[in-house]
Amino acid sequence: MIEVECHIFIKKNGNCFLGSHKTELLNEIMQCGSLSGAAKKLKISYQHAWTMIVEMNRLAPSPLVIMQRGGVNGGGTEISSYGRRILKEYRMIEIQVNKLVSQINVELNL
Repeated sequence: MIEVECHIFIKKNGNCFLGSHKTELLNEIMQCGSLSGAAKKLKISYQHAWTMIVEMNRLAPSPLVIMQRGGVNGGGTEISSYGRRILKEYRMIEIQVNKLVSQINVELNL
């Protein structure tokens, strides 16, 4: 069986702005409300997760993630309204690409 597989990377000036790993991280942050919780759930280091967030925020015209430092009341991480919109748009692209890939795979294996 022949199969086409597609991975979506949205780039800005040659740098990866969004991809499946970054969108997974953003979704987990929405669920957990913390970067450390999201990193643990995805089994990646906190430093790697932090680096991904810094890179996305640097490339975006507006921050995707708002981080508050820890302290007496603890910190927190939340996805901005812009970040939520970007996630929704990425998901719409993903759905369309997956439909196309499915059609191609059906035609290849007739």
